[in-house]
Amino acid sequence: MARNVKASKKSGGRKFKVPTQNEILKKYGSSLQFKASTINHHGLWIPSTFFALNYQMGGGVPFGKIIEIMGEESSGKSLIAYNFAYATQQLGGHVIWVDAEQAWMNSWAEENGLDPERVTVLNDTRIETISDAIADLAIYWRSKLVNNEPIIVVIDSIAALDSIEAIDAKMADGKAEMGNRAKQIYKMFRIRNELFYRLGVTMVCINQLRSKLGAGFGQDTNTTPGGAALKFYASIRLAFFSGKTLKIKYKGKERRAGKYVTIQMKKNKVSPPRETISKAPIYFNPKYHEIGFDRYFWLEESLEDAGVIEKLGGGTYVFEGNKLCRGEDAFHRLIEEDGDLRKKLLRAAGINTIGTTKRKLKKITRNMFPVDEDLDYESQIESDDTEEDEIIHDEG
Repeated sequence: MARNVKASKKSGGRKFKVPTQNEILKKYGSSLQFKASTINHHGLWIPSTFFALNYQMGGGVPFGKIIEIMGEESSGKSLIAYNFAYATQQLGGHVIWVDAEQAWMNSWAEENGLDPERVTVLNDTRIETISDAIADLAIYWRSKLVNNEPIIVVIDSIAALDSIEAIDAKMADGKAEMGNRAKQIYKMFRIRNELFYRLGVTMVCINQLRSKLGAGFGQDTNTTPGGAALKFYASIRLAFFSGKTLKIKYKGKERRAGKYVTIQMKKNKVSPPRETISKAPIYFNPKYHEIGFDRYFWLEESLEDAGVIEKLGGGTYVFEGNKLCRGEDAFHRLIEEDGDLRKKLLRAAGINTIGTTKRKLKKITRNMFPVDEDLDYESQIESDDTEEDEIIHDEG
């Protein structure tokens, strides 16, 4: 903290003037809170339609936070990102999709429930350009969405990003390219994190899982590309592990409809740790089943963990002293068919849904994320400052 210094006439020495709270507030502005209790937390989350995942994450993806979704190929990373984008649109918000892998297709987005008219797609791989573009787009859309509607930025994917210098460099400059790529990714999160928090913009970063070379006994054998920055800046890190092929009978024959996926929580700074979701069915083929995760899978485990239902011997489920049914299949049918019971169970467990978030947004009477005239942010393309090395040289 800076101190005001006055020369002492008697001793000829120096003495320090203790600043008042008003002086400190005037100097540092609204960024300073003397008591954490004075911070007005909005408690807004973008939920998925997969109830158990919302419970595992604490409510979905929080407004203004950075989320990493990492996983193996064909493990549902993009599908769950589509699902969060779908929920964003259902809540009246806007989707900004960074298509660094050049994989976006309107037809597939529509299969996942998205309206392409309400999606801004950025086809670029240059980190500096993406950083500035998503900042401009976030400010533009937040100035339009003044009723706290969600804004989500999906980066698909971190592994496909590269720096302008690396893209323009020669093949012989490979070593320099790796370090510069990680440095620019780190800088993007550093200079955008505060801006997006202030605007209530959620960033979902899709990333690959790769095998870590030289991992010792008991160490995590998986790593992610792009340096170490995302590991620190992400409030939630989810890992998707692909399992066996999911087959269903269609016209007398077994058809490949999807996969079984395990979802592990690697990091969660916004809610208590929850159990890993094992062997969740995810469907890729709309011909045989609705695309996406089974929304009711693992729900009984989540409700039991929350203390809402009790599972007795023989597989009997009890809610508020009343027997509901016996067996998992019967429980799934019951909660799917009985909408009133489902709402009671979800509400009792505090599991967030799109409907719950809609009601919460309607109750908020002021703009929580105003675009002020003094809003200023740094351009990553124009800036040429030198970043610290210790956090960025972990390319995986």
